[in-house]
Amino acid sequence: MSLAQMVKNKPAKLVVDMSKVSYIDSSGLAVLIEGMQGVEEYGGIFAIAGMQETVRSIFETARLDQVFRIFPDVDSALAAS
Repeated sequence: MSLAQMVKNKPAKLVVDMSKVSYIDSSGLAVLIEGMQGVEEYGGIFAIAGMQETVRSIFETARLDQVFRIFPDVDSALAAS
C-alpha cells in the first residue's frame, strides 16, 4: 500500500518506518512531505521512525529534521502523542 493510500484512510497516527532505508532523494522527501501535509490536514499525527544515520544527515542538511516528528524506533513513535 502506498503512503498516499494510507493517508486516504485517515489514521489518527501514521508512522513511517525508515529502518531499512539507507538513502533518500528529493522525490522521496517530496512523498514524505506530501504524506505529512495530508495527515495534518485532517488533524492526524505523522511521524518517522528508525532513521539510519545516512538518511538523518540528508534530513538535517535540508532542515527537515525540524519539520518532521522523528523517533528512534516505531514503538517510541507510537507511544508519543
